[in-house]
Amino acid sequence: MEGVAKKVANRRAGKVRNPLEPLASFNWMVLSLIVLGFGVSVVATLFGSGSILGWGHGVFICVDSGESGGDTSATSWLHPHAGVNIGSADFRLCTDKPSTSQRWWYTLENLPGTVTVIAAVLITFLALRLAERQGLYTPGFATRLRVLGWFLIVDSVLTPTAKVFAAHRLWASMADGPMSFSWNVTWPYLGAGLALLSLARIMRVGSDMREDLEGVV
Repeated sequence: MEGVAKKVANRRAGKVRNPLEPLASFNWMVLSLIVLGFGVSVVATLFGSGSILGWGHGVFICVDSGESGGDTSATSWLHPHAGVNIGSADFRLCTDKPSTSQRWWYTLENLPGTVTVIAAVLITFLALRLAERQGLYTPGFATRLRVLGWFLIVDSVLTPTAKVFAAHRLWASMADGPMSFSWNVTWPYLGAGLALLSLARIMRVGSDMREDLEGVV
């Protein structure tokens, strides 16, 4: 009887799906692509056929104003219907021979977004690996969820601030005349961060309940 019970238990355990999937597989794939892409970019830059965030050979740097307006004469082929006006999405300035300062401002404009993606994927990877070893309802997993949540919340404010400041300086280095850049909180990151903080609290409560049950048993 005991042998039959063990077989039934093992069969049921084998049918239980991994609760971390498909996120774990997707996270591993994204992390692998990031590492591979970064490695290829570094090698290409060192051999003179690529660039990284404005540094390297054959760099083409652009900055967008984010404001509507501009010349629409190039759209003479387009015939809008009655009551429809044509307007450009924004102004764009580009240079294929950037100065050192322009490279720095371009890097500062684009680096925060890159760091956000890499850090979020890496923290998620570490959290999932910990969950695989210790389980979901553990203090360590809750802590890493909380770290990721606070990171996204802070990043939702800091990244657009850095981008607007760097874009303003880059624009000033390419053209004379004032140009305003819109600043907006990254609402998806803010919402995801708040959701992760709530989820971390749920995991912490579940961890405390499990510890209490283990103490009772």
